[in-house]
Amino acid sequence: MSLEEFFTVIKDGTWHNIEELSDKLNLPPDRLVKLSNFLSQHGLLKYEEENHKIRLEPKWRLLLPDEEPTEPKTTIATFIMPPDTTIDIQSTQIRNQTGVDLEITLRMDHKIREVAIRI
Repeated sequence: MSLEEFFTVIKDGTWHNIEELSDKLNLPPDRLVKLSNFLSQHGLLKYEEENHKIRLEPKWRLLLPDEEPTEPKTTIATFIMPPDTTIDIQSTQIRNQTGVDLEITLRMDHKIREVAIRI
């Protein structure tokens, strides 16, 4: 069992029974209890010793990746670029070499897909 597998199973933030987790992760219950105690002492999860349950602390859920999206999300950004300025976005340099403000709209997912410029 890897820590990634462990956190994948408990990332939903609900209470999980040690015995059930032990079966899912193919890890002896006593080792799971030791791990849970350690992570609880360091504030990563809550461990109810009397009920033999653990759950991930809500603040840490945000750091765990969700399932991979089926399609990349598209980001759209619009900004005003002053005259004679340069910016870097995704290792792409954009320069305004004009004497006027430019309104620039970008559409991107993993890389810039479209640039629209309006004066």
